[in-house]
Amino acid sequence: MWTVAADLSISSLPIGSYGTPRSRPARGEDGNASGVKGGGGSAGATDTVTLSDAAQQQVQKLKQIDANVRQHEAAHQAAGGSHAGGASFTYTRGPDGKNYATAGEVPIDVSAESEPAATIAKMEQVKAAALAPADPSPQDMRVAAQADAAKLKAQADLRRQGGEGQGGEGQGAEPPAARAAAAYGAAQSLGYARSDRGLTV
Repeated sequence: MWTVAADLSISSLPIGSYGTPRSRPARGEDGNASGVKGGGGSAGATDTVTLSDAAQQQVQKLKQIDANVRQHEAAHQAAGGSHAGGASFTYTRGPDGKNYATAGEVPIDVSAESEPAATIAKMEQVKAAALAPADPSPQDMRVAAQADAAKLKAQADLRRQGGEGQGGEGQGAEPPAARAAAAYGAAQSLGYARSDRGLTV
């Protein structure tokens, strides 16, 4: 999902441990595609539904994935504070007829603030939000790197403002413009200074 940089999303896409079986559900002994065994006669409110062993295993796996995805997104939300939005989830229907979250994302505001010091504080929180889950995804790592690059730029801006207001930064210090150029170059070399695309984790 591509978004503008001001509306970046942190998400846990179904990679690795979040992968879910996308093939057709396991077949039960009676040939039902859902793996559900029903009692004889017509279906009624008092009939019990029994799942095959394979279907029960699939339900358990989906329950675990659901718990992991929700925990992952809750960590992003908690660490993101006021900069994070509400979590949204992608669901997969299990053989028991219930929906289980198998992917999710939390939007986070990564726009620069009007003052460099505020941007620095915000980018520290954005990075903390990206790395909050116990198992950050590759996209989470990219958002953290983008936050670091924005923080470096804001620190350079802050030094430049301080240097302009004080007439210099002391003896032997590198000129603020040179430090800013070095920080910008470092961010570009990482590939995260591009403003024409957003990131999703």
